[in-house]
Amino acid sequence: MSKRARFLCFALLATLATSAARAEAPDLRTAGVARKAGKLVIGLGLQDLFGPREIERLLSGFSTRVLIRVALLRDGGEEPVARAMRLAEIVYDLWDEKLRVRVSSHDPDKPDTYLVATPKAAVDVAAALANFAIADIDKLDPSARYYLSLRADLNPISDELVGNVRRWLSRPSGHGRFGSGDSFFGSFVSVFVNPRIDDSERQLRILSRPFAVPQGGAP
Repeated sequence: MSKRARFLCFALLATLATSAARAEAPDLRTAGVARKAGKLVIGLGLQDLFGPREIERLLSGFSTRVLIRVALLRDGGEEPVARAMRLAEIVYDLWDEKLRVRVSSHDPDKPDTYLVATPKAAVDVAAALANFAIADIDKLDPSARYYLSLRADLNPISDELVGNVRRWLSRPSGHGRFGSGDSFFGSFVSVFVNPRIDDSERQLRILSRPFAVPQGGAP
């Protein structure tokens, strides 16, 4: 086989591998769902977004970002009825020898800040959703079943994307709602179903098992 033929074969195999990676089905997981203060809240761990190398790098002093996008869909439907986002940033404080985690899910100018001692604790804060509000309970059909589609990105490469996320989070009524300002995220298919491999260093795509809207409890 000639050198040119070997090169063409290698290029073809690389293309097929990339296509297969993009077509890989999302993981199916069970999400915890509850009713809190009139909101549908979820709990789900996404710590496997980090591999051993990424965890070790948290002590390097460089910033690490985690972007989580969540869509709520009615079972059998194809378009979200609500969606929400969460942006976390991990930085190692060399003076205090602690890891500082800033989490924005509403106002990006007023993030929740956590100071933790270990990389594992930082990953738990940045990549685990706990009592994360998705939608108003009274806007959901109590007789229907719903499911979640999630995408988690480690270190989104595009600064423009991060800037757009911050603007979306800063809208007073933007959390979990739609509008013309959401267009910069692209269609649901492009963001959740067929994401670009090179959008970030690592990605997780997850679908939850269908669930019913929690009834009773605190309004």
